Formats: sequence, C-alpha cells, structure tokens
Amino acid sequence: RTVDGKLHALSPADGHELWSQEQQVPRLSLRGTARPVIAGDLVLCGFDNGKVLAANMTDGSVQWEATITPPHGRTELERLADIDSAVGVSGQDVYAVGFQGRVAMLALDTGQIWWSHEASSYRGLILGEDMLYVATADGEVIALKARTGAELWRQKALLHRGLSKLATMDDAVVVGDFQGYVHWLDKSSGALAARVSTGKTRISTAPVVAGNTVVVVNDRGQVSAFRVTPLARAPATDRRKAPATDRRNVPETPAPTREESQ
Repeated sequence: RTVDGKLHALSPADGHELWSQEQQVPRLSLRGTARPVIAGDLVLCGFDNGKVLAANMTDGSVQWEATITPPHGRTELERLADIDSAVGVSGQDVYAVGFQGRVAMLALDTGQIWWSHEASSYRGLILGEDMLYVATADGEVIALKARTGAELWRQKALLHRGLSKLATMDDAVVVGDFQGYVHWLDKSSGALAARVSTGKTRISTAPVVAGNTVVVVNDRGQVSAFRVTPLARAPATDRRKAPATDRRNVPETPAPTREESQ
C-alpha cells in the first residue's frame, strides 16, 4: 500500500509486480497508510477516501469495496476520511474504523456492513475475544461488543493525550501516550488500573505483549519492558471522571515492574 492510493502485489520469487489496484486520493489526507491484511484468498486494505477494498490474491480483481467513512463537509479538513489502520478479521467478519467517521463490521465475502458505531480514529482497533477496542482521535478508549456494536464502556480520562495503537493482555487493554506513559485499562470496566512512565518521549506504536511482559518503544527508539501482575477489578464509575493529569487518581497497584530499559 503506497501513499499514492495504490495497492501492489509483488512476486515473492523476484519482486516483479503481479497486479495493482488504485483508489482516488483526496487533495488533503492524513499522514500514513493502512497495512494490507490477508484473509483467505482476499487482500483487504483501507484507503484515504474512506473505503475498504477486497481484492483477489491471485489476479487483483476487486471482489467488493465498502465506504466506511463517507467524506462530508465543505472544507478539505472537514472531508478528511482516511482509513490509516489495518482492518481486523475474525472468522467471516471484518472490522474497520476511519477518521471523522465510524467503526463498522462487514461481511468478509460481500462487504455488506452489518453494523456501525460513530467513532473517529487513525490509530485503529484491536480485537479481543468477543470484544472490540478503539482508541479515538481525541484520546478516548471505547469497548464495543464485536457481534452487535453495542458500547460497553468509554474511558475519557486519557483525552488529548495522543494515544498510541492499542494492545491487549489477559484482562487489560494497554496503550501509550504522547508523554511517554503506558496505561493499563481493565477490560471489563474500562477503569484505569495502572500507569508507568518510560520518560518524556511520545509512544506511537502499539505495545508488544509477550506473556506477562509488555514491551514499548518510544519515538526516540528507547525500549522498555514491564512485567505485569494480574489486574485488580474495579468499577469504571470510580475513575472515569478522574483528570488524566492527576496521578493521585490512578492506583499504583498492581504496578508493572520494569524489567529493562535501554
């Protein structure tokens, strides 16, 4: 997937182009492109015009395309509708989210939209069991039922903190922010369970989870790893209104333990 709106398939043997598909690129778009995802004999990819395209792996023929985020508004800023994150695939279901638009579930074989929920994100979504988690453009974290799109919780304590892509581990959702903090949210309630600092440099990429260890890389290339104990359950209502900058409102236990930093 290239910035000029094209999706290329290359031969694994010698790198020559097998086929390509192209979508119209708006005059103004967000920086970044969506990573293509392979599902069976299809390649799925989002584009800057708010569409998801499914192409045949063999010949590149378009099987379907669906508009997730219809551009709207008078100005070019208002009409930004990029899908800059990889779609999620679970069985015969596809999940996608766009900027200034919505998160939606589509049928893998036809592209039919089964449900949609208003959301704006360029950081994307992550699937976890029967749940779907989204980090919005303004810093909210939303949990939805994957099958129905029903919203279970919405955590607003991280508003305007420039969140990274999400990761999940056991009973927690993990996310970094622009100040170098890593946050753990309880999966069942959205409550803030723990927070640690890696320094003052932004974390943009998704944390990497390996067992009970979380590894993060900040934008300067510093790598930090934390070993995590199981999270204590707590009701979301106790912390949802807590200011994100007030560290006293974020419990220190169970505290992740830093294993290494370099």
